[in-house]
Formats: sequence, C-alpha cells, structure tokens
Amino acid sequence: MKIYHGKIVTPDQVIGQGTLSIEDDTITAIEKAEPAVIESGDIDAGGCWVMPGILDSHSDAIEIEIEPRPTSKFPIELSFFELEKKLASEGITTIFHSISLMKSNTVRWPRQNETVFKLIEDIDRLAKGSRLIRHKTHLRYEIANLDAAAKVEDLIRQGKINEFSLTDHTPGQGQYRDLEVQRRLLVGHRHYSEAEADAIIRETMHQPKLNPEAIKELAHLAVRQGIPVASHDDDTLEKLLVIHDWKASISEFPITIEVARAAKDMGMFVVMGAPNLLLGKSHSNNLSAGEAVREGLVDMICSDYYPSSLLHAVFKLHYDLGMTFPDAVNMVTLNPARAMKLNRQLGSLEIGKKADVLIVAENQKRPVLQTVIVDGKKVCQLTYLAPDHVDTLVK
Repeated sequence: MKIYHGKIVTPDQVIGQGTLSIEDDTITAIEKAEPAVIESGDIDAGGCWVMPGILDSHSDAIEIEIEPRPTSKFPIELSFFELEKKLASEGITTIFHSISLMKSNTVRWPRQNETVFKLIEDIDRLAKGSRLIRHKTHLRYEIANLDAAAKVEDLIRQGKINEFSLTDHTPGQGQYRDLEVQRRLLVGHRHYSEAEADAIIRETMHQPKLNPEAIKELAHLAVRQGIPVASHDDDTLEKLLVIHDWKASISEFPITIEVARAAKDMGMFVVMGAPNLLLGKSHSNNLSAGEAVREGLVDMICSDYYPSSLLHAVFKLHYDLGMTFPDAVNMVTLNPARAMKLNRQLGSLEIGKKADVLIVAENQKRPVLQTVIVDGKKVCQLTYLAPDHVDTLVK
C-alpha cells in the first residue's frame, strides 16, 4: 500500500505532496514525491494530513462503557468491542485502559476490587488475537485500598499491567485540595445530599493508607518489571520528591505550575488532559493545561475521560497555542510512546515502525478523520462529511 498526495507528518517536519509506503505491517519508505506508479489499493490522501495513530496513555472510557448508568451493567465482551469501534473512529490506535482500583465497598461498581480484578483479566484475554486497535492496561491503585495490595503485586509480576499509577483521592489534598469541588461533585454528579456529602468527606479524610515503604516496594517492583510508573495529581514539591523516590517517570495532572515545572526539571514526563486543554480549565479548578503548555511544561496529552478530545487537542495546540504541527502531533503520539517505552515500534511515521496511520482533513480548522490504518490494515473509513465541505489543504 502507498499513501500519496498527502502532508506527511514526521517527528520534526511536514512533507508536502509526499508518499508513504507500507509493506505488511511496517512503514518501508517516506518520499518527497508522488509515486511513479499508482496501483489498486493505494490511497490518494487528497492533500490531507497523514499522521501517526494516537496513543492514549490514560482513558477512563471503559468504566463508562460497562456502566453507563448506575443501575446498568453491560457485559465486558459487548462493552469492549463497542468501545474499540469508537476509539478507532477517534484516531486512537493504542489505548491504555485506565482502571481505578478504589475499594471493595466504593460506590462506583467499576472501581470495586472484584470488578477491577476481573476487568483486568478480561482485557488481557480480549486484547489477544486480531483487533482493530492495540489494548493495554493502566492500573490506578488508590493507596487507601489496603485489601488489594497483595493482588496488585501479583498482577505486576504476571505482566498483566502495562502502566502503574498510584493515586490518593483523600479530601484536602491532590485533586480535591479544594473541598468545595469535591462537595459539588458528590452532590451534583453522584446525587448525594449535602449532609451525606459532608459525612463522606469527613470519613475519607481520616482513612488509613498503605504505609510508605509498601507503596515504594510496589512502585520499584513495577519498574523492575519494565512497567512505567506514574504519579497522579501532584500538588506539592514535597510529594513530588517522594514520588521521584518511587522511580516514577510520569507526573499526571500536576495541580500547580510550580509542581509541573519541578516534575519537568526532574526529567519526568508531564501529562495533562485534552478535555482541560479544550475547555480552557480544569474541572477541579486546578492547573490549566493551556497555561502549562504555554510555559513549555507539558510533554504529552491524554484523553482522561473524553476520548474524542485527543485529535481535537492536536489542532488546538497548533492553531490556538502556536505549536508547529509536528510538535502538536508528537504530544499525542511519539511522546506518549516514549513514556510507555513503545517508541521503537510506535508513535511516529518513520521507516521500520509499525504502520499506524491516520488521514485527517479539516473543516474550519477542526479535524475531520477520514481513514484509520493499524498494522498496515485499514480498520476504519469515515465518509460522514461530504468532500466539498472539507478543506483538503491543497495549495
């Protein structure tokens, strides 16, 4: 297969009117010209962007797919396959399903211990064989979940976790350092009364947590197993030093600009959410992704809770925040691949790498995804917008 007449986005430049050649599942050539011979099966990109498939390091989407309503629990097989179609149609070719291991008795069923352990096994089983996209597991372990520590250690040793993050949602720090934000969430989103919300906050403020040495041992075990370790909602420099001692290489959603800068100085990958970037603010009143990007403190963007935001984030970074198009694309492709230790095969359009390719047109500076290719095979073709309403970028 050859993809020609496109704007090919490599890690450091855009090759206009270029041709990308694929054999089997691998990129074999990138040329600054159209092919001498066009064969059946070759794709005319029509002057559109030709960019690598998106790698999403943090997505809660699977939780919503298995439980779209508090009383509606869908089978994992149905949820997995339907979500996969949605992710492919959003340009995500490698997904890290972010699964939150909160507590056995937590209100949200997808985050209870028994559900999470089964979900990890199911994803490991369903991800094998012929799939539309690649599926990985990102376990988010709440350090107040004392009962789960032994099982988490087993999962790390068994290689069923591909990214490991440690979370602490205790009120008064981290994501919920502003107690009013958590109170509004409990009342407005979880439908508790104000009295019930206050009682939950009081109770969880004083919950016991795994001891620091045990947390460190789990993190170091993951590192030895080659699993990237991430922190979550870092809000103080002191906490960041502790996290650095865990050998964590990723700082997810730092709460302040000072913490983001310190994480960057420590050589960590700094992650912000695409919804935050598109909306112009954090839903928890924490650090704005746009502000952090303008300060040069962000390495990668994840979808967090809204997968369709990632491709839009690329265009936001380019048109509104002034990034070059390759740098904006790297934020959702090459940089996450580096953080996840997958960059030898994934994350960029380079000879010898896997042929995960998107063909993307534009409509008033918004992305219009047309074609998704994974491992050299076309897995998604979208024709929902008539060609005469799309800017083909031909000059």
